[in-house]
Amino acid sequence: MYTLIDDIPVWGEHDAATVEQIQRCAADKHARGAALLSDGHRGYAMPIGGVIAYKDAVSPNGVGFDISCLAAGTPVTTRDGYHLPIERVDVGHPVSCWDGHRSRLVAPNLGAVGRGVKPVLAVQLANGRSIEATADHRVLTKAGWKEVAALSPTDTIACNPFIGLPYAPQSGEVPLTLRDPRLARELAEHGLYPLRLDSPLFPIVLRLLGYVSGDGHLTLTNKRVSIYTTSEIDAADLVADFARLGFRAGVHRRQRAAHHRVSINVYVDSVALHALFGALGSPVGRKCWPMEPMPWLFGLAPWARAHFLSAFCSAEMTTPIVRETGVIPNLQVKQSGANRHAIDFIARVFRSLGFEVSVAQSGPTRGERHDAVLQLLGGCQAQLRFLEQIGFCYAHEKRVRAARAASVGWQWAATIGNRVAARVEARRLREAGAHWKDVVVGVADRFPVAPRFVYHAMFSGRGAPRCLPGTSFTADATDEICWVPVAGVDEAGTRVVFDVVTGDPAEAFYAAGVVAHNCGNKAARTDIRADDIRDNIAAIMDEVSRTVVFGIGQTSGKVADHPLFDDPTWRDLPAVGKLKQQARQQLGTVGSGNHYVDLFEDEAGWVWVGVHFGSRGLGHRICTGFLNLAGGRAFDAKAPGESLDQPATVLSLRTPLGQDYFAAMTLAGRYAYAGRDFVVGQVLDILGARATDEVHNHHNFAFVERHGGEELIVVRKGATPAFPGQRGFIGGSMGDISVIVEGVAGDEARLALYSTVHGAGRVMSRTQAAGKKKWLLNKQTGRKEPTIVAPGKVTPEMMREWLRRAGVELRGGGLDESPHVYRRLPEVLANHTASIRILHTLKPLGVAMAGADVFDPYKD
Repeated sequence: MYTLIDDIPVWGEHDAATVEQIQRCAADKHARGAALLSDGHRGYAMPIGGVIAYKDAVSPNGVGFDISCLAAGTPVTTRDGYHLPIERVDVGHPVSCWDGHRSRLVAPNLGAVGRGVKPVLAVQLANGRSIEATADHRVLTKAGWKEVAALSPTDTIACNPFIGLPYAPQSGEVPLTLRDPRLARELAEHGLYPLRLDSPLFPIVLRLLGYVSGDGHLTLTNKRVSIYTTSEIDAADLVADFARLGFRAGVHRRQRAAHHRVSINVYVDSVALHALFGALGSPVGRKCWPMEPMPWLFGLAPWARAHFLSAFCSAEMTTPIVRETGVIPNLQVKQSGANRHAIDFIARVFRSLGFEVSVAQSGPTRGERHDAVLQLLGGCQAQLRFLEQIGFCYAHEKRVRAARAASVGWQWAATIGNRVAARVEARRLREAGAHWKDVVVGVADRFPVAPRFVYHAMFSGRGAPRCLPGTSFTADATDEICWVPVAGVDEAGTRVVFDVVTGDPAEAFYAAGVVAHNCGNKAARTDIRADDIRDNIAAIMDEVSRTVVFGIGQTSGKVADHPLFDDPTWRDLPAVGKLKQQARQQLGTVGSGNHYVDLFEDEAGWVWVGVHFGSRGLGHRICTGFLNLAGGRAFDAKAPGESLDQPATVLSLRTPLGQDYFAAMTLAGRYAYAGRDFVVGQVLDILGARATDEVHNHHNFAFVERHGGEELIVVRKGATPAFPGQRGFIGGSMGDISVIVEGVAGDEARLALYSTVHGAGRVMSRTQAAGKKKWLLNKQTGRKEPTIVAPGKVTPEMMREWLRRAGVELRGGGLDESPHVYRRLPEVLANHTASIRILHTLKPLGVAMAGADVFDPYKD
């Protein structure tokens, strides 16, 4: 049932690229044996379904990961007001994300990881923005997470109005004069003196300075820095920023009147911090501004000036509003005082960034004080530019209102843009000699606009196009996020691609404003009969889906104190120890992709619980980290691009690096076991059952074993150990059987390094299942329309019909996990009858998986 290829036993049929991968792995100087099983297909460096036996060595690639990516140059937004091209995102950069409720700092950010050169798709949005990503990269839509290849014009994508200005490095120091050397020494202890422009603390100082100078106060006693707000979210952000500078902030709340909001005073009692802000130019006492304050500010990079302005406007600018007509009234800043120095200073900052503003007196003079108002001119486009480049770093409610304003403003701009394009096209056709009637009909249908508009575009000198009277728009926004329609998805060639790895539960970040494993199985036989739950299977699967945590950005919140967190490996390997908190959060959660929780009926009518998932983000980051170390980089450094066909990285166990990796991998294996135990226990509790038998195995792991009389390290990537008498759980697809098997002795078992398959094996990719679209220009209409380049091989009706015939109750799952995309498990197992025997055949009753709209970067 097998074929020898270069002395490598190969079961089943495989494409040439998969065979070449196992051949490359077997050619390594440490390799002593290899096998390719019948469910195999290409993976990174080593094929899924591949087995390699190493002498005194191990390969992280065999325990590894696959991941989707974004093209180099994609702007990634940071908390510090600037954006970086994705390839320059490094460990510790203050990358921002949306966690479903608000924008916040990603914690921790582990930096960008290169993934080589890959084909990408360009996603065009109706607001003029675009991103380039691999087909399998997922973005957040109103319907949930979707792969880029599956997007259509019916989708709307989560998009933050704010992106920031591009980062430009700065060097040197801010000139500071402090009255007391002791204050300089104290600030130096906090890393704030001298105040270097390239310090990671400088942007924090900059935004706090902006807010203090707006709605804050430096006391005349030189002891207290105070800031005022009415938002608990903003107060928390301010407290956190003071803490990042090493100062503990107090918070005082006061209800001034029943109909007023609670006033929140965030304050720090520190003579040194007070002196710092005073030396930087923030007024002390009643804010008597000098004629030209903070001259050093105008020597900063544009992003830094914008960040100061963002904080000042968070405190002092009007809240964005928008009318149904799409008009965003000019944003305004009002200042009061004995002179106009403050408002003129802010006007200079705006103008230094290319904005047009006006400053005028507001109302009558009150004694020595008068009010002045700055207006941001330039209409809707200027207001949208402010929201994109400057924004409100300390004003959550203004960001929420800004999202609504941007949503309507973008719709207005798209409408105007369409009318401008129609006018240009009408004039071009007329000048080319086309008959005016043909132009009217063709352009009116193509854009679409009224025929009368096309006629006047050709023959009258009317001004710039405007929206028609009565046109109205409705904001489509959630919290700080706008939902922006997809305008098109096109092939964009090949690009160098990267991903940003985070340890944040949100597992997301902003890319151009767009919100952008190790595995094993466990099965447990229960003491209840399938007939006892069959009529109630729908309610049971509902409860499983509610109780078990699937997908990204999730925590179980119940197993953080597991004994495995006392393992000395966390302490002995500090780089791994830094991953401990994320591991605590994810323990007991199930990923997405092909990870599942199933209920089965065996041939005797007993109910079994089966699960498939692994060590989640912990195993992925251990793999990435040690591949970095093997390449001479820091554990948490950016890694170079990964290629499917690059040689596998092999670590000698005679080196400290190899020994450390094996210890970390073993810890990840314990972690995966603990997670599967927990989830099976959850399902047993739902059923009110106890386990009468358990089968538990890894299939992405490295094992110390004896083969041919010597001790070897056997790496099984997507393969299950199957020594004579050893049992294993092998899962099929959601509509197919699964099995409990036992290894048997024989020549084929020995040649397979006592390994068998881990599943049925895919026969089509996720994109092939859903179909691939290309947006092409229709020459008759002049519009880009979706054209099916590769029709999807699976439809929802096909999947539902299969599951109906199989009698399976499904929760979650998508077309890319339909039974149609997998081989039939009995056919796969038939290739290995000489090395395993089936003990139990398990028919699925209920299947729970992450939804089709959920993305997990640690899927197989």
